[in-house]
Amino acid sequence: MPQSNRFADYLEIIRQQIRWKRVQPYVLQEIENHLTDQKDAFERNGIDEETAIIKAKAEMGDPVVVGEQLDRTHRPKPDWPLLAMTAILIFLGLSIQFIIGTDIYNGMEMFYKQVIWAGLAAIVFLVAYFLDFTILGKYSLIIYLLLVAITLSDYWFSDVRTTGYNTAIYPLLLFPTIFAGLVYRMRNKEYGGLVLCGAAVIVPALLGLLIHNSTVLFLIGTSCLIILTVAIAKGWFNVRKLYALIILYLSSAVTFSIMLFMMNDYAWNRLHVVLNPSLDPTGAGYITTLIQRLLLHSRLFGEGLPVSDYGQYPISKILPEANTDFLLTYLTYKFGWILFIGIILIFLAFIVRSVIISKRQKSVLGQLVSLAIILTLVLQFLTFVTSNLGFMLFGPVSLPLISYGGRGLLINMCLIGFLLSIFRTGSLVSDDTEVAGIKSSRLIQYENGKIIIKLKATQ
Repeated sequence: MPQSNRFADYLEIIRQQIRWKRVQPYVLQEIENHLTDQKDAFERNGIDEETAIIKAKAEMGDPVVVGEQLDRTHRPKPDWPLLAMTAILIFLGLSIQFIIGTDIYNGMEMFYKQVIWAGLAAIVFLVAYFLDFTILGKYSLIIYLLLVAITLSDYWFSDVRTTGYNTAIYPLLLFPTIFAGLVYRMRNKEYGGLVLCGAAVIVPALLGLLIHNSTVLFLIGTSCLIILTVAIAKGWFNVRKLYALIILYLSSAVTFSIMLFMMNDYAWNRLHVVLNPSLDPTGAGYITTLIQRLLLHSRLFGEGLPVSDYGQYPISKILPEANTDFLLTYLTYKFGWILFIGIILIFLAFIVRSVIISKRQKSVLGQLVSLAIILTLVLQFLTFVTSNLGFMLFGPVSLPLISYGGRGLLINMCLIGFLLSIFRTGSLVSDDTEVAGIKSSRLIQYENGKIIIKLKATQ
């Protein structure tokens, strides 16, 4: 007679008390295993099988009480501070777009579009938030190939002449997260797995070159390099750490050198102007020079001092893309450095808390994916801030959740949804099964003939 049938009635009562269906099979499996162990112990002491089953159930306790206690303990745990900060950033972004909309041409029309995008982004966020994030580990290769196909189709069908940029940059922002799933699948595969992970970076890097966006290329390369460094340092590839790190950084240096060698004269000249905008203040260095002038005339509170070179024109007339690429420059000049500082502090609070919770994740998958998402958000934020401070080595892509743009908002809300999904359920993920589960050593213990259920979940 199968063990599950012997305890079916008892286990069914426990199952009915546990509302989170995703965790039911693993809790019930653990309880059944320990009921079987206890029954076998009674039989070894000379008790017949039927009596041993009854006594094992009695030792475990009332199934209703046990189920209710497990239900209270093993539930998804939302991180309310991060949810609140996400809502604040969305509201702040819409408020800023409304204010700018009254100041720039066609601004209110763009504001209404952003409201619609925000509604769609909220739906995307909820889908990602309630989705099982472990699919990134199980189906990482399929998702990787699908993302390559989406990026290529987006590249070919983007109307660059109308939009002024290629929208394929936004799907590329998902690559570090998918790459984290590939690294998870390649763990314990030694140098072969490490080489395959390195090869997986080549395709998104080539796509970054194809769309001529150095910022996205920098974001992908830096994120993947940090992810591999962490994976090697933690011993997840089962290789000699020093040798593996030397191989990783030497190959990265060679790749970077080749890319520099392939740069044409225009790219080199642009780099020189970025480092010294005074070389071409009315051409390639115009935006950098303008930003520096505006920031020098900005005050701590209120609108900045007039910039004599531009007469009495308002900032919205002289600063292009005030609601997108150079949003922070506009806000700093228009309302003072205090608003710039406030936005920076909110982002820092979000990132710091995300890093703290990410370090608590017990599973390799949870650590890798959360690291990848945090890196994607941080690098977008850093490149946006530095470019808005007048250092244009890497142009701005998006100020997550605040700057104007529907695709960027959708992608970033999707990433944040996955991040909070990890923080919500990550403590119940087991690397052994690659799905949500509870390790027996945490939930149930057997000591001195007694079954002990640990009702406090480990964080």
